[in-house]
Amino acid sequence: MVKMIRKMAKTVIIYIDIDDDLSLAGIKSPVIGETNVKEAIDKASEIMADDSDFNSMIVAYNIYKKMKKEGQDVEIVFLAGSQKGGLEAQRRISAQLDEIIKELNPQDSIIVYDSPEDAKALPIIQSRLKISGVQRVIVEQHRGVEETYILLGKYFKKILNEPRYSRIFLGVPGAILFAAGILEVLGLISYIVPVITILIGSAMIIRGFDLDEMMEKWWENSTIMVIAALLSSISFAISLINGYFTYISIKGNSVYVVSTVISSMLPYITFSVLILLGAKALSSALDKSIKLFHDIIKISAIIISYYIITDVLKNLEEGIYIIQFQSFYALTISSMVLIFAYIVLNLIEKYKFSSS
Repeated sequence: MVKMIRKMAKTVIIYIDIDDDLSLAGIKSPVIGETNVKEAIDKASEIMADDSDFNSMIVAYNIYKKMKKEGQDVEIVFLAGSQKGGLEAQRRISAQLDEIIKELNPQDSIIVYDSPEDAKALPIIQSRLKISGVQRVIVEQHRGVEETYILLGKYFKKILNEPRYSRIFLGVPGAILFAAGILEVLGLISYIVPVITILIGSAMIIRGFDLDEMMEKWWENSTIMVIAALLSSISFAISLINGYFTYISIKGNSVYVVSTVISSMLPYITFSVLILLGAKALSSALDKSIKLFHDIIKISAIIISYYIITDVLKNLEEGIYIIQFQSFYALTISSMVLIFAYIVLNLIEKYKFSSS
């Protein structure tokens, strides 16, 4: 029985489409080989002929044809990421690149791309494969009034259809309009400027630190932790609001004010921490992990600390500035018990790991 072995190419021409516009033309990536690439270009010509991505595909194919005509050992592939962008797009590029290397076993590569976003894939490729050339495609256009409208229409379509654009250009203005309407109904329209500032600032922080992708990954990996994180955030926000209104409503010396404000915030902050630890413990229980006991110890430590701190704050509010022996005794005993339990559980975990 004779097996057909694909010829290994010395150089591979890689066209990068990190935002996966190929999928809009019904093209599934990776696209490997001249025949498949020609089919992909034919499909793209019907849907995205005026797009810079299509021009980049043509440039990559022309480079491949030129090198092949010169007798060089080359192959051509198209790699696509994700319309969500960010880490998900880069990870898909990475996975497809591994597939290409496994199938073609190339020695080096020439990269073709058209946007700065696509350039994010260059370090990923360079970490696995030598890059001997890079070609960025810049399409020059004479933009009259009619062409400008066509271009704006294309970008508006991207905003409507691609999630990574719609979140910013539709989501944020939508949230601002919604908040303005609510404030108008409540007669609080004078607060619209700080509300807009908070919304825009929050959107910039979320997008800048990729918090939306982080939350999405958390949701995929552990729905329990996402729900707990939301409840924890709400509880912490309530603690800040409660502390502020307590501060502006009381009078007295500085020690009394500080202790009273902390006392008003402490239950919500404690709940905020406990719900996160509780969710983690529940996840450990579902995974049947011994680390469940570690989480239980942390929860116990938080609860004990809450009661001891509450007792101390109560004494401060009453003008008692000396820590009573009863509080110190409870703190010492509880600490010793928790430390001993933690040591025992660590020994059990090590014994279980070594025996398995």
